[in-house]
Amino acid sequence: MTHTVLAIGTAAITASGCVWYLPAIADLQAGADRPRSTRTAAAACVLWWAALALAGGLLLAGADRRPAAEVALAGLVGGTALRVWALWERHGEQRETAARWAALDAGPLPRSGRPAAVVLVGWLVVGAAVAVLGAVAILLSDGGGTASKAALAAVGGAGVALAFLLVGWGNVRRRER
Repeated sequence: MTHTVLAIGTAAITASGCVWYLPAIADLQAGADRPRSTRTAAAACVLWWAALALAGGLLLAGADRRPAAEVALAGLVGGTALRVWALWERHGEQRETAARWAALDAGPLPRSGRPAAVVLVGWLVVGAAVAVLGAVAILLSDGGGTASKAALAAVGGAGVALAFLLVGWGNVRRRER
């Protein structure tokens, strides 16, 4: 295979790799807006693709394949080292984030003195009010027959009231734990 064919193939692969190296360049340009591990991983990606592009240029310019292969291998090794370093940094960032969230944890929320029945009744009252308002809005709307609007208002109101009942019941069960 001639050097020209290899160079054109390398150029085509490098051009199609823009879905990886263009976002990586954007991450590098963002600077401190991105975490350090993201920037290091982006640098690894750009290094891989830049080495491949340079290898393609060397294939086109020279008669020997060895310099192109050496550049591609150097880019691969350097990019892999950067990627491993990025993973190491990412683990450190995750540990730091976990420690910060643990410092913010204030423990369980204090329980209110209200009994569970009062809480459930509160949910039911709010659910009934929302259901009634929705039913009235359906009944006052234009279009459709009175019977169909009444049926829709009844089914919709019952559904909303049931939803509030279930949410209230779940809330009461969580409070009991």
